[in-house]
Amino acid sequence: MKKILLTSIITLAFALTGLCSVTIAVLPYSVNYQGRIPKKLDTPEKILESQTADGESYQTAMIDQLTRIAKKKKYMFMDINVIGQVQIDAMLRKQGIDTTAASMTNAQIAEAIGVKHVVRGTVTRTFLLSEAEAMGVGVINVLSGGSNQRTITSTMTVRHSTGDNFMDGNVYSMRVTRTTRNTRPHQRALRDTFRKAARRTLRAIKKNE
Repeated sequence: MKKILLTSIITLAFALTGLCSVTIAVLPYSVNYQGRIPKKLDTPEKILESQTADGESYQTAMIDQLTRIAKKKKYMFMDINVIGQVQIDAMLRKQGIDTTAASMTNAQIAEAIGVKHVVRGTVTRTFLLSEAEAMGVGVINVLSGGSNQRTITSTMTVRHSTGDNFMDGNVYSMRVTRTTRNTRPHQRALRDTFRKAARRTLRAIKKNE
């Protein structure tokens, strides 16, 4: 009798775990370039290739930050499973869904691939100066007695979404700038952007669970 009762309790525990499990799929970010696009991207094919690579890079950054933050004590009870990039691509292909899935809502994608939440976003990068032009400005500043300060070459607006409109409180934007001299500040700013986005995303998901 005790053995049967123990088995029943264990079975119920696994069932409850399955019910409480939160699966999250992050789609590749949709990237748009505008402004003075670098000359090295001189064909539509090169632009598309660069945008796709950037989108997958941002997807990886978001997956990494969500995975790291989901391990914190305050989220452990939710049993969060952030799906890896390769598995997401396979799930989308199986359902015949394009990685951008522009015509579908987050909820529709989540239902189609069998996850609880879908996170996706857009990045609009506006090129202001080429690297050569920016370096030229820096040289002029120095020769004219000015400081050798960084010159902004582009700005990025990053929009993250677990919902489908700004009214649901789960859609938000952030702005990042890229400068000359080195890329570390830009990389750090992007890392901070995705860390903040992951925190806000998990807070929103926790609130709705």
